[in-house]
Amino acid sequence: MKNIGLALLAFAIIILGSCGQVADIPFRLRQSTGISFSNDLHPTDSFNIIQYLYYYNGGGVAAGDINRDGLPDLYFTANEGPNQLYLNRGNFQFEEISGSAGVSSNGEWSTGVTMADVDGDGRLDIYVCQLGDYKGKSGRNRLYINETTPDGEVHFREAAAEYGLDFRGFATQASFFDYDLDGDLDVYLLNHSVHGVGNYGKAVSLRP
Repeated sequence: MKNIGLALLAFAIIILGSCGQVADIPFRLRQSTGISFSNDLHPTDSFNIIQYLYYYNGGGVAAGDINRDGLPDLYFTANEGPNQLYLNRGNFQFEEISGSAGVSSNGEWSTGVTMADVDGDGRLDIYVCQLGDYKGKSGRNRLYINETTPDGEVHFREAAAEYGLDFRGFATQASFFDYDLDGDLDVYLLNHSVHGVGNYGKAVSLRP
């Protein structure tokens, strides 16, 4: 009984001691950060979850310090809307700079996104996967090479074809790593399989 009483007393002291403290908020409302990105989908009769099994797989997000100011910036990809790059201004405040930075989407179905120093110049580049050659989608993977100036002016140049990375297919995500240990980055590209409408079984009535 004595041990139980001491345990209860210690618990009460901890609770009372924390009553006057303001706890850190682990989450923040999107609206309070300046981030307005939303991956909105608008299914049609010709393109929907029945016609394309991966319709609700979602887009992607990558975090990295693109201007080397010590703060992680964010890049969001959308399936039917514009991709957006947000520059971290500190104190959980972000500024959308897609247009001025040259990374606005081309209107195609974007999926996964990766930040990696592809050209080895010490600055993070952005690689965006896209759906192509299916149901009218003609996207190709895009590589944005970081050309941010020393004074922090953020700008990217699209160079996927130049680097041989303008893949057209069913890409969902890319991972960059030095596979052969030669000092530069290689890439592993993940694609999803393709299931046509014919893979669905015909409706059968179970009524007697």
